[in-house]
Amino acid sequence: MPFLAGFDARWPDVGSYLAALIQDLDEARRLDLFAEHLSPEVVSHDGLGALAEPEVLGAELAARAAALTGARLLTEERIWQATAQNAFVAAERFHVTARHDGAGLYGPPTRRKLRFTQMSERYCVAGQLREQWVLRDEAAILAQIGVDVMQGARWRLADAPRAGFEPRPAGPGNGSPWGAALAGLLARVMDGELAAVAQYDPAAELVLPGGETGCGPRDAETFWLGLRAAFPSARFEIDHALGAEEPLTAPRACLRWSLTGNHDGHGAFGTPTGAPVRILGMTQAEFGPDGLRREWTLYDVPGVWAQILRAAGG
Repeated sequence: MPFLAGFDARWPDVGSYLAALIQDLDEARRLDLFAEHLSPEVVSHDGLGALAEPEVLGAELAARAAALTGARLLTEERIWQATAQNAFVAAERFHVTARHDGAGLYGPPTRRKLRFTQMSERYCVAGQLREQWVLRDEAAILAQIGVDVMQGARWRLADAPRAGFEPRPAGPGNGSPWGAALAGLLARVMDGELAAVAQYDPAAELVLPGGETGCGPRDAETFWLGLRAAFPSARFEIDHALGAEEPLTAPRACLRWSLTGNHDGHGAFGTPTGAPVRILGMTQAEFGPDGLRREWTLYDVPGVWAQILRAAGG
């Protein structure tokens, strides 16, 4: 019996269904099945915009598989919510290993082994992927193959053009108090209430874009302030929040957020240019007795630079 209406009975639960998507699409083991897995209305959002239609997304998956061979995704986090009798949304985090063996998206092959974080949120209906948001740590990939982030941004400009599809309404989330707690914390920090970082555990572990790591409230403040200072007038929004409290695990939360506006401040992206940007971001966290004890935040750093370069004419 399927776990939700419209899903094949071969998948007894959400985990087995998502494992099939990961193996067949993300790991590119069965790209011949993309038409089966993808809705005709599929939209895939990333750090530069969105791709629509199964054929377009299939071509992007093939190009990525050609450049980064042998990809394997190990699931570190998954929180999901049924949104209808035949639909669900799931937030995930993966530890990805691959090898830069092919030419294409990342320039000439370097044969280097790669490790990086990927985060995603997927909305699936009646056995097909309808919409997804995917972030890979592109800055970490570039660093491992020895490519400057600005060069990587220029490569992204030459990539398949992205459209500006507005995400379909997904609702506020699953109503978890842990999702609400993380959303409230980030909203306060991005509104300028830096004292809110006191909610971080003094020894909180931070995993940030570029494979960077940090520890405690001070490093959290440095990261978030650097981002906000670069886009001081931009609108920060929590687009979706999920949370969970389950046996044998710490309370957790997964957020998808956006920062929309202009590059009009001195911060993480250098001298202000006035360029219009839209940043897709994801933050996931675990909580302990002394506050937020682990955080993973990801956005597409070279993708942001690509938007800045595009506004300046490349």
